[in-house]
Amino acid sequence: MRNRKVLITPAELSDLVFRERQAERNRIARILHDDFLQQCQMIVLSLQSSSANLHAIAEKAADAMALGRDLILELRQPNVSASLQTRLDSLARAVCEPAGIQFRCSLSAALAAQRDGFADELFMCLAEAVRNAVRHANASTISITEEWIATRVILSVTDDGRGIPLHVLSQKHVGSHFGLHGMRERAADLGARFGIASDNGAGTTVSFCFGLPAWLARLHPARTARSKMQRYTQRKGSNL
Repeated sequence: MRNRKVLITPAELSDLVFRERQAERNRIARILHDDFLQQCQMIVLSLQSSSANLHAIAEKAADAMALGRDLILELRQPNVSASLQTRLDSLARAVCEPAGIQFRCSLSAALAAQRDGFADELFMCLAEAVRNAVRHANASTISITEEWIATRVILSVTDDGRGIPLHVLSQKHVGSHFGLHGMRERAADLGARFGIASDNGAGTTVSFCFGLPAWLARLHPARTARSKMQRYTQRKGSNL
């Protein structure tokens, strides 16, 4: 039996595009409400206080400006045709370098070269975590690493910053603390598992666990290495 092609009507395609755009608008609106507007409100309240600390107010204003710059970067048309590695390098130049933060990225060739929709999902989660680390961690280094487990890949963003207090991590509803709420929602929207490990004063690791497309799971580094070894062994055996 021949495989039937699934056709999508122009109306269905238009509706799909509309819903995707609306979901992205809602996400940006959440960031504006939960982070940006709250920071502006804190600045106003601080200015109204007779015992206002000008240094603290300046820091809050700088945080609000940094968040605004990040949102502007997101609203600009992304270069979705670039590889995952290229997009992460561009993110580091735009976000980490101005803050004086060293960026390290250790991705396998199989993931680094990806340019498809799956790579776009990976980038959105990683970018969210990197931006939050820049805003909240007071770190000197941010690293991205990967781990493959069967048909899943775990991507982790680790910083060497101030960490997150235990009472914040233990809250069921973390609100806008340290940007955790936005990262949880981003992971949930993309069907990824979200994890976080932190020790106050000793840095933070944020992890996203994705199910791999079948074609990409076959590129698992360990599996590829085993396959090469098997072919080598077979060739050696045939020469005996």
